[in-house]
Amino acid sequence: MNELQTNPSYQLINKDSLLTLSNELALLIKEKGLSSNIQGKQFVNVEGWGYAGAAIGLIPIITKVENVSTESEIKYLAVCEVRNIVTGLPVSVGHALCSNKEKSKRSFDEYAILSMAQTRAEGKAYRLLLGWLMKAAGFEATPAEEMDFAKEVLPPYIKKHKEDADIKIAIEFCESIDELKQLYNWNAPLSKDLTELFTAKKSTL
Repeated sequence: MNELQTNPSYQLINKDSLLTLSNELALLIKEKGLSSNIQGKQFVNVEGWGYAGAAIGLIPIITKVENVSTESEIKYLAVCEVRNIVTGLPVSVGHALCSNKEKSKRSFDEYAILSMAQTRAEGKAYRLLLGWLMKAAGFEATPAEEMDFAKEVLPPYIKKHKEDADIKIAIEFCESIDELKQLYNWNAPLSKDLTELFTAKKSTL
């Protein structure tokens, strides 16, 4: 058994060790871009959670993947155990679903739905054990992958001008005009043309 396995960098039951780790996480996650800005808050991506876990001798193991799809929906369930790398014993378990019925997953292929279910399960397992550690590091305690406002959809639209043709996709993503305004960070009322476009687009969905 190698040194990493027998001597993790930090100790889960040592408060001083974890305080040091939280400070290191705050710097590393920002430096490496391992978090996503969602509605003005920073949510750590699963890679950041994995780093925190590895530092205290924890590894994620996917123990179950189940296809729970129907004729009209692609849907997968995944279960992940976070285990002590020395003893091999589970210390946390996360269950997660992913479906193409989700607003930001409508265009996902089946393999991507399956992959996201596993990613979410890993993040959930780490969160149940280490959510407080991420809060101590200055981040939200929920993994970014659990949030509805997926990073692959949100940032490009924030940067685009409101007359961009891709606004039709943004309209499909949003449930209300207020949500559309928030997506583009608009404070003024929407133009008449844009309001009519939103109403017409939603009536066809």
